[in-house]
Amino acid sequence: MAWSNRTKAGVILAFAVFAGLTSTSFAFLFLALAAFLVAWGQEPRRTEEFVGRLPYGDHIRKAMDRLDLAILPRGH
Repeated sequence: MAWSNRTKAGVILAFAVFAGLTSTSFAFLFLALAAFLVAWGQEPRRTEEFVGRLPYGDHIRKAMDRLDLAILPRGH
């Protein structure tokens, strides 16, 4: 299975959390972010549709677009 850049970033973030568990609250926050990135990498359309239905979903989608530009190379 080929992993997208978002999925790779989520997995890397999860390993970073496990490697440096200094604070439980930060660890849960980063693990939730890692799980989101993995889900977004595996099912981008469904994840974006889900986020769009959340309160303030339009603002979250804009932030996701900015994050996507930071993660993906410019040519893609």
